[in-house]
Amino acid sequence: MPTSCPICEQPIPSTVGHCSVCGFPTALAIEGLRSLGPDGSSISDLDPEPGVAVAGPTGPVASAPLSPEAELCASISRDIRGKLDYVRELGRGAPDVTSEMCQAAISEAEGRVTEALDVLRRAQRSLDRQTDELLQRRFGSLEAREAALRESGVRFAVGGDMNRLKASMEGDQREVASGLLVETERRMTQFESDWRGLQGLLRQIDALRKEAADLGIPLGEIAGEVAEIRDQLREPDITEEALDNVAQSAAQTLMLLHEAIPTSLQEELGRHEVVLDRYPDDHVPSATARRLHAEAARHLKKGRLTDAVQSVRELRREIERLEQSRELADVAVGAAPVGEAPPVVETEAETLDRLLKKARSLAGRVRTLPPESELAQEAAAQIREVTDLLRNRELRGADQALARLMRMLAEEPEAS
Repeated sequence: MPTSCPICEQPIPSTVGHCSVCGFPTALAIEGLRSLGPDGSSISDLDPEPGVAVAGPTGPVASAPLSPEAELCASISRDIRGKLDYVRELGRGAPDVTSEMCQAAISEAEGRVTEALDVLRRAQRSLDRQTDELLQRRFGSLEAREAALRESGVRFAVGGDMNRLKASMEGDQREVASGLLVETERRMTQFESDWRGLQGLLRQIDALRKEAADLGIPLGEIAGEVAEIRDQLREPDITEEALDNVAQSAAQTLMLLHEAIPTSLQEELGRHEVVLDRYPDDHVPSATARRLHAEAARHLKKGRLTDAVQSVRELRREIERLEQSRELADVAVGAAPVGEAPPVVETEAETLDRLLKKARSLAGRVRTLPPESELAQEAAAQIREVTDLLRNRELRGADQALARLMRMLAEEPEAS
């Protein structure tokens, strides 16, 4: 028994009745193999001279010449097999006429050569028609994808490939068209993926630029970098390499924004901290501003720029409200009476005692926080810093550290 199918060349176990891939009958496989040469070509390909002896199963036998119909069957079969080789490269939806070839092989093996020829001709026409339809559908899909890219703001340099693909389709060069289609689809898919990534970078850049502009943060040359990126994307034909260069420029611009904005925010938080230090720690109207200050500092430390910008924006409003209230209070109170006693100046011992009480109070508050929370860890580190400052009699530094800790804890409710 033969070990491989003469149609699809898959192994055929001797215990099965049909090929598991194409369904060709095992009993007819020997007949199919007789029509093939040692390299898989048909007898008509080898073109032996009529009457020349060829090796048979029992010894040399004379080869009978093929009939014109049999030779035509072999020719059409070779043509179909060649087309199937490149059609399969199209992948999804590729036409397949393997069943028709099996039917023709059975008919020819049973001596119905005319019937086999009709089946092969129909299969050949069907394969050409289905291939043309598939190429047209996929070409239309490519045109739609190219138009979608243009609408989204980029012109992909794929026009030359599209024109060559269309010309090969119109010239019935199906093999050439299939190869061009597969390659063009690959390029289109990669370009679309890269373009989506670049769009994500541009959205991040625009969002950060808008927030920086709202806060009045100077960006210097960054604005010029963004304008240059936009100009490059307006080019008529952008290749994959050009898009990759633009993406690298966008990534660098985003990195510059991530460096410039935190620096400006840090400087502004320092100015606001000086303003808040003018108010006593138990000053209720300034509690919201202290909370926002601590919140913005935490966001900035964690690299959450959008949240930090939002907190600073709200902090500005609170600072402005506090300063306006303070100015109105100063106008209403006016100058202090002549006989008013001067403010009492604390001694060092009194200051140390006051700060120790405040530290113990805040330490008790810290112990009520969830142990694994981010706030608890930062507050514990702040308590340790205050302890070291008090031990070294650095009272002013300890007072400022306690003030920062109070602002940090202002955003958390007291434990009941």
